[in-house]
Amino acid sequence: FKLLLLGVAGSGKTQLGHLLSGEERDANDMGATNGVRCYRVMHPEASLLLTEVGGSADMQRIWQHYFATCHALVYCFDLSASYEQLLASFELLRRCLQHATLRGKPVLLVATRHSDAVQLYDVENAFDLEQLSRSSGCPLHICHMAGEELQLGVAWLRRQLQELAPALDQRIKYDVNMQSWERRNRALLSNGKQTQPHRQRFRRRHRKLWPIQLAGDVTQPRPSTAPAAIFSVRPP
Repeated sequence: FKLLLLGVAGSGKTQLGHLLSGEERDANDMGATNGVRCYRVMHPEASLLLTEVGGSADMQRIWQHYFATCHALVYCFDLSASYEQLLASFELLRRCLQHATLRGKPVLLVATRHSDAVQLYDVENAFDLEQLSRSSGCPLHICHMAGEELQLGVAWLRRQLQELAPALDQRIKYDVNMQSWERRNRALLSNGKQTQPHRQRFRRRHRKLWPIQLAGDVTQPRPSTAPAAIFSVRPP
């Protein structure tokens, strides 16, 4: 299963990716991710491939290009941040879940840092996560990154993926095909190929009919085989 790992800059995505994959993080690699990283989580029941995308303002613009190919979303947030920062982080999550290619997919929310003043149920009530789950159709689960809670959260996500696997696979195929069709359509429009008039392969010969005046002012069509000049004779 392909999981998309998102969150604002400095929310702990890289640390979570190393923790789940079991890889030790390099001491010289402590800066914010400005690009894409991949982690593999091996499990006897189902292996997970995590794709982390940077959380800066510039990187957030390309998040939507990864929605169609993922089976689920793992979203990180800093529990020790201020209310305004948490509000901006969850507003960003709300906009992501309203995207057509991400709606209905499971979402695991991970609090990457601990705070004695704020608990997880405070986050659920303050940002109305239950209503967010209903409006987007996405099953939600929230947990801490530290301790056993993270393993329970990953186990919940794995069960959701196994139950929804057939529907998610069909959904991904449809969304990827639609994106390919839209890219091809935009390329044709940019090249001006769709604006060109339709041309027949074999042109038909058109017959021109010229009206002539006969006796009694009766107008009849002139055939194309007629001579260049026609004389009308008025009867006595």
